[in-house]
Amino acid sequence: MNTVEVVNACKSLTFVERAFRNLKTVQLEIRPVYHKNDDRIRSHAFLCMLAYYLQWHMEQRLAPLFKDDGAGENRRWTFRGVIDCVAQITRNKVRVKGAEFYQNSAPTEAQEQILCMLAVIM
Repeated sequence: MNTVEVVNACKSLTFVERAFRNLKTVQLEIRPVYHKNDDRIRSHAFLCMLAYYLQWHMEQRLAPLFKDDGAGENRRWTFRGVIDCVAQITRNKVRVKGAEFYQNSAPTEAQEQILCMLAVIM
């Protein structure tokens, strides 16, 4: 390999290491699971990679939100912060005079911005 190829290979490894760190500790917090057969191991690995894939796509769509944010302690948005913000949206079961229905809470301005960036609402 020439110098440029070595540098590109090292940069690629950085992305892989970041992905595994996210899977194990940072965002997804996937813990070791001891399976009894190969099909369950493959299924678990598939679900872990699917979770990371979804996180990666969310980060791509939320990139403008993160880019326009501050730095360090002045930063408002992190991936965990986005998840916490959206997690505050609730669905409530309402009963009125024998009728029963579900009603979602109205999203705040920040929640609506996040949901629009994720193409959940237009």
